[in-house]
Amino acid sequence: MKAENLRLKAELVGMVEKNRLLEADKANLSQDNAHFSSRLGELEATISQLRSELDSVKADAVKMAERHQLLESENAKDKEKLRVVDQKEEDRARICDELKRKFEEAAEANDILKAELESATQVQEILDGERSKLAAKLAKDKAHLEESLKDVEAAEARTTIAVEYERWKSRRVTLEQAQQGLGDLPALILEARTIEEEAK
Repeated sequence: MKAENLRLKAELVGMVEKNRLLEADKANLSQDNAHFSSRLGELEATISQLRSELDSVKADAVKMAERHQLLESENAKDKEKLRVVDQKEEDRARICDELKRKFEEAAEANDILKAELESATQVQEILDGERSKLAAKLAKDKAHLEESLKDVEAAEARTTIAVEYERWKSRRVTLEQAQQGLGDLPALILEARTIEEEAK
């Protein structure tokens, strides 16, 4: 009986100890619950803040997407402008090459014309020299011609004098024969005319 009481007493002490431990656990649980409640409030506040920040990030993402589309559109426009610039640059390069080719052709033609001009100048100089020689020869020939003309005129003058002399001489003979009464007068006149015609 005593042993039973001891056992019950021991069980009672054990139950008291368990009850104390349970109370301690309950107190700890209350503290933990309060701590978790406080922590939960903080987490909810953090989540609310994160949601607000997420909404802000989403709004920023939408703005960034719109900005990206705008940049893509501007980039496409810039690429088109660049393509046009490149095309114009190619056209300018092609025109420049064409002008360079024409300039080279013009330079070659100019060199040919320059050579032809130099050749023509040399020919002109030769012609001028020949012209000077011909002018000198012409002047010399003209002087000779003038001298020859003077000689011809002198010869003609001498011939005229000789003819006149012969006429005078024929007339004199005729007159002398007429005075002497020799020969027939008409025959003498005819003879005189014949001599005159031959003289002419």
